[in-house]
Amino acid sequence: MSLKRNVLQEISQTLDVILKKIDQENNDYLSGMGLDKKQKKLLLEEMENFEKKLQAFWIRQKIEYLKIMKKLPELIKKDLKKVYKVKKAILSEEYENQLIEIITGFIFVNEEAEIDQLAALYLSFSNSFFPEFAKLCACSVKNSKFEPNQGLSQRAIDWINQHKIKFATKVNQTTQNAITQSLKESLSKGIGTLSAGNKLVSDVPNYFNQSTHNEKSKKLSKIIDVKTYNMLYQSIEQQQCFEFYRARRIARTETISAMNAATLEGWRQSKVVQGKEWLCSCDHRSRLWHKEANGQKVALEESFIVGGEKMLHPGDSSLGASAENVIHCRCTMKSILSYQMRR
Repeated sequence: MSLKRNVLQEISQTLDVILKKIDQENNDYLSGMGLDKKQKKLLLEEMENFEKKLQAFWIRQKIEYLKIMKKLPELIKKDLKKVYKVKKAILSEEYENQLIEIITGFIFVNEEAEIDQLAALYLSFSNSFFPEFAKLCACSVKNSKFEPNQGLSQRAIDWINQHKIKFATKVNQTTQNAITQSLKESLSKGIGTLSAGNKLVSDVPNYFNQSTHNEKSKKLSKIIDVKTYNMLYQSIEQQQCFEFYRARRIARTETISAMNAATLEGWRQSKVVQGKEWLCSCDHRSRLWHKEANGQKVALEESFIVGGEKMLHPGDSSLGASAENVIHCRCTMKSILSYQMRR
């Protein structure tokens, strides 16, 4: 028993070290952003909570994909033994693409529900974080006219609603693209396919409209051998798009983007801020064009021009800014009061 206890203690200590390292990494990540203690505390809490929820979502999603895949093996074995012969040959590109289309259509059968779940996850995060951070920013402005009972402006509400759909669609599409690419790479290795599968190419155009989920399962069982199935299953099981570091990257990016949007909203609520200045931490992590934007000043509702792209605030993609301008951005803004704008 003492040996088991020692092992458990070692595991517990290791987990503590890992969790402390994660906390320290997030603290380090936020350093140089000019946040006060209350702002940083709220940001860290929401960032870590959002990360955990994203990771939990991907764990559930991965399990669901694998459960769907598990419906195929017995049907595959049965049909192969009784009817079909395995054709050992490299897949043609056309047939490979058609096969991938059917397999991914089978796996991603709940796509709309997944997008809705991601949108709800983002909305829960923004409803918790956005108003509170906006309030902190509004109250921090000198001579602020913030009214405690005032709600978010329509512009802020619109930003949240537009961003949650954009966020959910993009995140889910990235997952699907990663899995699709992984399946293609597996199939391109040329492990056996069925000669009967050649007929599938002509069937595909009407496939999705005419087949129920069960019919898809039966058809798939006739075109993939067991070895190929196992390989495809493993490619999903080992897919890196479900790993924790992706949840961390997205949580950081989205939290800081929402922080800057909430900052802008807080300044609106203060009724004394008329302009904003782009602030870059200008350290080794900073992009060159973000360093170049450091000190750029515009009116409160005007856009910054960063790397040739329009952005309402750091992390903003609502005006078409590219991922290169947004992901892992730690830039912030400085308020410009009414009397300062007149100088």
